[in-house]
Amino acid sequence: MKKLLLFLVRLLGISLLFLPALRLLHQSYKFVLVLVTTATMPTRDMMENLTYDASGNLYTFLVLLLAIPGMKIRKRIVGVVTGIVLFLCADSFMTAIWIPYLDTHRQNLAYMAVSYGWIVVAHYLLPFLLWIVLAYRQIEGMCTMQMED
Repeated sequence: MKKLLLFLVRLLGISLLFLPALRLLHQSYKFVLVLVTTATMPTRDMMENLTYDASGNLYTFLVLLLAIPGMKIRKRIVGVVTGIVLFLCADSFMTAIWIPYLDTHRQNLAYMAVSYGWIVVAHYLLPFLLWIVLAYRQIEGMCTMQMED
């Protein structure tokens, strides 16, 4: 119970600590995403017209990963890099699929269903699934109750 309470306190503290940096994270992520998807130097208009941007969900993942007690620094660094790469890959993939669809001016229900399904998985589930995969031992230790003799 103490570990769970420690995690919740750390989660709140780290969330509040990094909240002022959210705008910088958002702009940096969009800059790299435009650079990756277009292979040109990003402009302000290009960054504002992005269809998919998971920087808010990346923030959720980073805060969860940094708040978990008992994880080694090396594993946290690997987790942060892995998370950033996976979010960039997911957004690049979605941009590559969605932009040609917008140019066709045809409504296709199957295409929309697949793309919205991908959004749910890649944007909303990815932060939590990736956190669980990287910190499953710490989560298990935090959530199991110790039996008293």
